Amino acid sequence: MNSYLDSITIDLFSRNAVEVLDGGDATDALYDSLVEKADSAISKYGWKAVFESWKTYMYENCHTVEEALSFATWFEIYGGHNHRIEEPYKFLAYLYDIFDLNPVKYNAQIMDDVSYGLLEAAGIKADLWADDSYTTETDPELIKAVEALRKENA
Repeated sequence: MNSYLDSITIDLFSRNAVEVLDGGDATDALYDSLVEKADSAISKYGWKAVFESWKTYMYENCHTVEEALSFATWFEIYGGHNHRIEEPYKFLAYLYDIFDLNPVKYNAQIMDDVSYGLLEAAGIKADLWADDSYTTETDPELIKAVEALRKENA
């Protein structure tokens, strides 16, 4: 663990994304500085280390719909969904469980961007935006991962 990287992660994810995005001109500079900080962290520490820090933050700090929505939004803004990760279904299961496998119910359509990007980057799926029949929340592999997570936490 890198405590400096973890402090950067806290800075990147601790603000409510919806509030920053809805803040207009007052938050534009903050938004730009956070995106620059995320890019810099990935360049300096590498994606693998940054992702581990971000994932740890998610597990430790995202327990409500609002927290999960904010995390997913920042994750997408920082380009996390464009990188390959190990076990994308396990990572996604944590967030989808918070959304009861129904992110639309919570106005969390950002999960499409996150899940499609991660599954495509991992080489598990291809051209998901062009496949009108696919939804992540009905993907049997995601459902299995959510069920396994729920058993693990029972």
